[in-house]
Amino acid sequence: MSEMLEVAKKAANEAGEVVLKLRDNLKVKTKSNDSDVLTQADLASEKIILTILKSSFPKHNYLSEEMGKEDNKSEFTWVIDPIDGTLSYVAGLPFFGISIGLLKRKEPYLGVINLPALNSIYWAEEGKGSYLNGKRIKVSTLREISKSIVIFDYHFAGTRQKDINKILVRLVDKVRYTPTFACSVVSLAYVAQGICHANIHTAFPWDFVAGTAIITEAGGKVTDFEGKAIDWSRSLIDLLASNGILHDQILTLIKP
Repeated sequence: MSEMLEVAKKAANEAGEVVLKLRDNLKVKTKSNDSDVLTQADLASEKIILTILKSSFPKHNYLSEEMGKEDNKSEFTWVIDPIDGTLSYVAGLPFFGISIGLLKRKEPYLGVINLPALNSIYWAEEGKGSYLNGKRIKVSTLREISKSIVIFDYHFAGTRQKDINKILVRLVDKVRYTPTFACSVVSLAYVAQGICHANIHTAFPWDFVAGTAIITEAGGKVTDFEGKAIDWSRSLIDLLASNGILHDQILTLIKP
């Protein structure tokens, strides 16, 4: 395990401990709308993560949901979501997590996802496989789309709501089940683990980088809605993550 992965795991674990401790006494602020909220736990988690990472890698770049971007002209960029699934966190649901991803030359290189309420920490590093609590994980080998569980997250549909609705209608006729967890990192972790078979989601880079690294190392596939490689410089990303086997079948249902 590289130093970068060890430090990222340390940061994710310490942040997870803090957000669990703070959960019973939250102060919630609304950001852009009622579905976009911020708590002191988000800020505390981000501070812990950045402090730990920067103490080891001060010359790397950083992109975090609350802090924004710090560009030090490095080939390495840490992409951080201090709490993904804040609405679930506030509501008392277990579907939230800490996401720490690393881009190397603008491509996902490693990722750590900590789901503290579920006692689950996932990690991966390029060429070294994906793990859950130290045990190697792989994506599902399911081939029949009719038996698939496809997580469908549509929190950021916005003006594209009609298009998103059309995708959902096409999906429900073809797949077994379309749950949503309102948390990118849970969705991506479950695809990597083989519990679910695909995830369709539109969100931000910090929601996806760690999960993309973990799914890829678990044998899965991640593209945009057109089947192309993700452009990680975009502010909003359309993402399809799958076990790879079902990828093309699902793409035909969601291509714009």
